[in-house]
Amino acid sequence: MVVLVKKLTRKHMLHRLKSGQKGFTLVEILIVVALIAILAVIALVTINPAEAQKRARDARRIKELGTLQGIVEQFMSDNPDYGGVTATSNETAAVPNSCATGWINKGDAGATNPIDVCDYANTVPIDPLNRSGEFVSSTDGTIGTGLLRYQVIIDDLARYRICTRLESAANAQKLGQDGVDNGFFEVYSATSVADCS
Repeated sequence: MVVLVKKLTRKHMLHRLKSGQKGFTLVEILIVVALIAILAVIALVTINPAEAQKRARDARRIKELGTLQGIVEQFMSDNPDYGGVTATSNETAAVPNSCATGWINKGDAGATNPIDVCDYANTVPIDPLNRSGEFVSSTDGTIGTGLLRYQVIIDDLARYRICTRLESAANAQKLGQDGVDNGFFEVYSATSVADCS
């Protein structure tokens, strides 16, 4: 019986070749397209481009907090009697990241002690979004909504706190690793400096 099946199959294939049928059938093409679509969906779910962008922006925020910390520490070293300021990167300035007229120089509304950071940096980092959006608000991954920005607080005792919010739920545990569990990722010289807002 096995021989018969082989002969029929061979006979069928010869007939198919002789009749000019070459290529794939519509059913075969549809099966391949369906398999490619399933693999594409699995890849998108696995990669999750929106979450990857959030993680990339968070990595930039953490790096730029280090840059801001270097600027503030150098400024405070050169100006130990500085009176203090609060500055946020969502300030509307002509050039928000300029060393001379950027957000850190203006301070918040009514600030009397602008910071001249041109001796320490050519540009001042601004948050990758610098607007309202969703962020991780606690170490358990709770999502909140509000301004995504940098904030620099320098008090009259030459102490500072520099804060940002993180977007990615994968970075929620970092909110508690900075020593203060307040929903911000921050660097500071003293925890007694006013909290970020």
